[in-house]
Parts: sequence; structure tokens; C-alpha cells
Amino acid sequence: METHGRREAGGTVLIQGASGGVGQALSRLGALRGLRMYGMASAPGGDELLAQHGVTFIDHRRQDLETVLREREPGGVHAVFDHIGGAGLPKAYRVLAPGGVLVSYVFAGRRGHMVADTVRGATRVKLMNLRPGRRTALSRVPSEIKGDHAWYRAGLERLLGMAARGEIAPRIGSVHPLMQAAEVHAALERREITGKAVLVTDQ
Repeated sequence: METHGRREAGGTVLIQGASGGVGQALSRLGALRGLRMYGMASAPGGDELLAQHGVTFIDHRRQDLETVLREREPGGVHAVFDHIGGAGLPKAYRVLAPGGVLVSYVFAGRRGHMVADTVRGATRVKLMNLRPGRRTALSRVPSEIKGDHAWYRAGLERLLGMAARGEIAPRIGSVHPLMQAAEVHAALERREITGKAVLVTDQ
């Protein structure tokens, strides 16, 4: 949000997959920055979860993204944070305001085609950045850490400080014995757990 999105108080953002772990983190950080936020989600209880951070919920299953934002933000949003890619990229790009930015940080791939779909999605984002009037950006955290350790260290120190002050905190969805790891992963794939799943060893 800080490196690629560059949004300040009063800006508007759309968060794809807002009820997931990264989406919730973006929502909390956006709330602290005073952003006006919209969040797409389909997990049960997503509307109540997002409301805790002041995020306007858009139901991925029942509402059309462009229709909702045309009504509420006719000038477009200043940033879109996308972890889906694929056919949804052009739609996410179209809801941007002039000068806005589309930030992609994960590409959802088909089973057996994850690498190819990721490469295809990243290439598409780069090509979209050639169009005038709006920006696109790829958030590749491992390479960004490798390229600028000072940036990573400073950012991590700020986040740890915010956690120590209680400004941010991970949302624990459930706690399970380590022996149930396989069942927990299956439940996560079925979207039965919202928030972080914690595995603990026997005491």
C-alpha cells in the first residue's frame, strides 16, 4: 500500500479478496491512513468482518464491481489491490480514476497451470502499464527485499512498532493441534476458516 499504492488520507481504494489475510491487513492499514475503502469478498461473514475497518462490502457472487463503483465513485478509485488476475484485470483497471494505480501481488492460477498463469498475468499487467493515464505495478516482495534491505528493515520495524502499540494485530480464525495440519489446510481451501489458522504442539 505504501510502496506501490502511495495513497494518503481521503483517497479511495478497492481491495480484491478483502476478507483474506492480505486483504484484512490492507484494510487495517488503510483505515489507519484514513482511506475510503471498498472490498470484494465472497467468504461467509465477509461484510461484518470488513465493516470493522470501515470497508464497504461488495459481494463478489452477487454484485458487479463496475456497476457498484460507477454509482458510488463515478470518478473512479485511486488504487486497486488485486490478487486474482486473469479475466478480472481489465475490469479492475477500468474502475481506476485518471492517475490511479492497479497493484497486483498474486495471480490465481488453474490447477496444473500455476506457473504459466502467473507468468501470463504478470506479462499482462506490464503491458497494461504501457497505456497512458493510469499505472500498473507488480508487488514482488521477495525480489524487493533482496533489492533493498534497508527499505525492508525500516518497514518491518514500523509494522512491529504498530503491533506493539496494538494498532495492528493478526486475526486468529482458529487454533488446532499440529496433528490436524492436513485437515486445516483442506478447510482453508474450502474457505471454512476466516483469518489465520494457528497450529500448536501438545503442551
